[in-house]
Amino acid sequence: MIIFYILLVAYILAVNFYAFLLVKTLRDEEQQAEVTRQGEPLTIASGESKPPQKSLSKLIFTGVLGGAVTVYVCMFLLKYKRSDLLLMVLMPLLGVLNIYLFVMLFRNGLTFLLIR
Repeated sequence: MIIFYILLVAYILAVNFYAFLLVKTLRDEEQQAEVTRQGEPLTIASGESKPPQKSLSKLIFTGVLGGAVTVYVCMFLLKYKRSDLLLMVLMPLLGVLNIYLFVMLFRNGLTFLLIR
């Protein structure tokens, strides 16, 4: 049973570390793109549009995996996408769900996963 708890702790730490690195990387890429955009002249007629960003789906998927609290805290600490309504509402809800599931897994172990 102890191996289950060790694996659970390792999983929680790994997902939250990945969530931190993801938010930091996305913020750095956005800042770099902003710097290069400021150096170029503004052309409205060129018809250039932004490429679709998959950062929102990556953040949500990381939150579902268990890193919602870290994503939410890092959004404030690193000042990244705090105006996105979906992230500001969904991440706290996922965070509460993540904490509840982790507490239940620690309290009940593998019996929590069995259907009663």
